[in-house]
Amino acid sequence: MLFLSTFVFPLLLSVAATTTNTSATKTTSSVAASTTTNTTAAKTTSSVAASTTTTTTTTTAKPNPKRGLAYAATNATDILKANSTASVASWVYTWSLNPPDNIVESGLEFIPMQWGAADIENLAVTMKGLGAKTLLAFNEPDFDQQSNINASYAAQLWMQYIEPLKADGIRLGAPAISSSGRDWLTDFMNECSQCTIDFIPFHWYGDGVGGFTDYLYQLHGQFNKTLWVTEWAETSTNDTVVLDFLNSTVAMLDSLDWVERYAWFGYFRPNDGSHYNLLDVNGNLNAAGQVYIDAATKVVNALPNPTGSGTGDLAPAPNTAGGGYTTVSPASDVGPTPAFATQTPSGGRRVAGDVAWGSLLFAVAMAFIW
Repeated sequence: MLFLSTFVFPLLLSVAATTTNTSATKTTSSVAASTTTNTTAAKTTSSVAASTTTTTTTTTAKPNPKRGLAYAATNATDILKANSTASVASWVYTWSLNPPDNIVESGLEFIPMQWGAADIENLAVTMKGLGAKTLLAFNEPDFDQQSNINASYAAQLWMQYIEPLKADGIRLGAPAISSSGRDWLTDFMNECSQCTIDFIPFHWYGDGVGGFTDYLYQLHGQFNKTLWVTEWAETSTNDTVVLDFLNSTVAMLDSLDWVERYAWFGYFRPNDGSHYNLLDVNGNLNAAGQVYIDAATKVVNALPNPTGSGTGDLAPAPNTAGGGYTTVSPASDVGPTPAFATQTPSGGRRVAGDVAWGSLLFAVAMAFIW
């Protein structure tokens, strides 16, 4: 027993003390490491947040040269909603030769239109005063509720009053037909073989992407001209359907190099239960307006050459071309969680192992003694 009390017990106590000190040291080190990690994480998070804030407040959207406004707003200040750091709109038209109020402040290019035959004899003077370089001609001449001009008379008016504008370098758009006006445009082109047509505007209203896509491709295939879509909309009364149609068709139009410009119908406040207006009752951008003007939602996976149902303008077509389009929210663009947020200090596991090893040595020694 003297041997045990003199040599063995002091040795065991020394080992236990050493193990305890080591464990304490490692525990302290682990806590320090954890604190350092958390501090680093906090600083990194703060840095990322500061960087994000700076980027958000200084970023200005680049205008889309294709995207325009079919401006039917009745409040003179409504156009200013299209002028913001996030706005991607670049041009506007009013179905007339008169620009909207506040056009200068809006920063948008104004494209004039000779709506019908009235006052066309003053067109050259008006265009010179505007300094415009592009002209839209005759709004839906195929429709008796619009400009209602037969193809032969339209060709005569064109050659007398519109064709001379080419000498001033003005680009000329064909008469803007409705979704049932392809035969009228065929007759006009035959009657006006000497007319200079720089692009073809057209309008379309209906239900589903397929019918719109058909008509778009039919016009381009038949006339082999660049196109302007100066009115188009989904006529559903379901806001979600309208928004999906807007996203899908805008993606397609942006992807086609032979579509030069487009203007959704339309830029106005709600009217008679409409669901395709871009402004709310107070003149602020609604959900569709935020998508179209401010690009609040982006569209990916646009089909480069979508095909429709084959029915074209003969009847509203089912949505057969929409499957290739996917809308995503900007929030889903956030990358993976930073690594420091998921790390846990490993020192705790090592400390627990050291304590267990010391306890085992003590138990063996006590068994040997007894």
